[in-house]
Amino acid sequence: MKNGAREGFQFELATYLADQDFVYGPEPELYTPIAGFYSYGLLGKALKNKVEDKVRKVFVEHGFFEVEFPLISPEIIWKASGHLDGFNDSVISCSKCKSSFRADKLIEEETGKEIAGAKDEDLLAAIKRNEIKCPNCKGRLEWEITRHSLMMKTIIGRDIVVYNRPETATTTYLPFKRYVQFFRGKLPFTVFQIGKAFRNEISPRQHLLRMREFTQAEAQIFISKDQKQNFPPFKEVENDLLPLWSEQLQKSDKAPESVSLKNALKNNYLKNQAYAWALLLAYKVFLEMGIPKEKMRFRQHHSNERAFYADDAWDLEIELNSFGWTECCGVHDRTTYDLSQHAKFSKQKLVVRTEDGKEIVPDVIEIAFGVDRPFYALLDLAFFKRKDDDKRTVLSLPPSMAPVDVGVFPLIKKDGLPEKAKEVLQALKGSGIRTYYDDSGSIGKRYSRLDAGGIPFCVTIDHDTLKDNAVTIRERDSLKQTRVKIKDLRGTLEKFLEKGFSEK
Repeated sequence: MKNGAREGFQFELATYLADQDFVYGPEPELYTPIAGFYSYGLLGKALKNKVEDKVRKVFVEHGFFEVEFPLISPEIIWKASGHLDGFNDSVISCSKCKSSFRADKLIEEETGKEIAGAKDEDLLAAIKRNEIKCPNCKGRLEWEITRHSLMMKTIIGRDIVVYNRPETATTTYLPFKRYVQFFRGKLPFTVFQIGKAFRNEISPRQHLLRMREFTQAEAQIFISKDQKQNFPPFKEVENDLLPLWSEQLQKSDKAPESVSLKNALKNNYLKNQAYAWALLLAYKVFLEMGIPKEKMRFRQHHSNERAFYADDAWDLEIELNSFGWTECCGVHDRTTYDLSQHAKFSKQKLVVRTEDGKEIVPDVIEIAFGVDRPFYALLDLAFFKRKDDDKRTVLSLPPSMAPVDVGVFPLIKKDGLPEKAKEVLQALKGSGIRTYYDDSGSIGKRYSRLDAGGIPFCVTIDHDTLKDNAVTIRERDSLKQTRVKIKDLRGTLEKFLEKGFSEK
């Protein structure tokens, strides 16, 4: 999709998400909106909950325990982590309207090429070479790049300087001594955290992809160096495939390869078994949400892009209709950096004693992503117009991710059909199937409303229902229908929601 078409799609999708009660904003809409802040609406919050539920499901199934840490932490924590001194963005301003922009993202948006890790002088050169103008007024950009801190500072009490956390990961490391006690000192041990984070973006753009307040889900694997090379869970999945776009492939201008974990190690794409396993786990999280395989790839960070302490780093990217290939998850081998830094600044030992009596600082492998980006990706990929009626919008979400599972309709508002529909609702009560009752307007308009809201199935009660105690289930995408007895309705819908629609 070309830039012009993408911009049109972006606007159409954003308008749709607001009109269909998925995402409101920028907020506060009632007053003067501030860029980078959005609300999840009535359907949006239900979908966001399902995204978070899938994250929890996958991590818990693989032995991770969840923690929750305060959003606000003292200054010393962010000094130790390096955020206070190094967490900033390159900023360039317009000479005419004085608007400010993040330089690297502006270049990527205008050229479609990634420029991560570039130095300030390289950013300026790219702006000049591509003759990039101010997006707002088309004026000339200043020939100077400044640095802008992303940290949000506040005061507790009268004079205690604190910061809203810019990520969940750092706060997940802080109870390390508690983890050692809980897991009885036996590495590896695994934890994760889902919660809010804050970044003082200079010019938030791209809707939910770059916000000042957002939700993250980050998992940490604490592990010894020996265990990384000999990781028992790896053996069970060594033949599983991942779409890998290594640094070598990128430099030779080759496409990503579908490679087994075993061969990825053999070909030196990946360095150790535990890291390969973590990549696969991240992949499984997104598959569980319903992101199609063909829309995902792992891109390895170039050596000049990685943090100095990172042994390896790969991003899971999703190909969006609105923004092209977009980073939605990062898997990082952070070695001993974080625990060593917090040990240094807290003046406490953060170690584990091995079976032979040695004290070691564990390495950390991190799976880091936000909830908002996969949420947006699901909607971006699911949004389409019907070929037979381009005025009708359909949100083709995977049934298990739909904000509402089933619409229940009486064909008309008389002849006892509403009363029979209420019996159907009662039969589904307590099943965990979320229903939406609607008897307003023609049946066609009701179908259309629920198609636009992503609801996968509609159950219609008609005059024949009064005779045979059966209802019609209509599937959103194919428009196919099947007749089912009310006594079998719950089981049939549960099967459809899990495995997809079948007319039999």
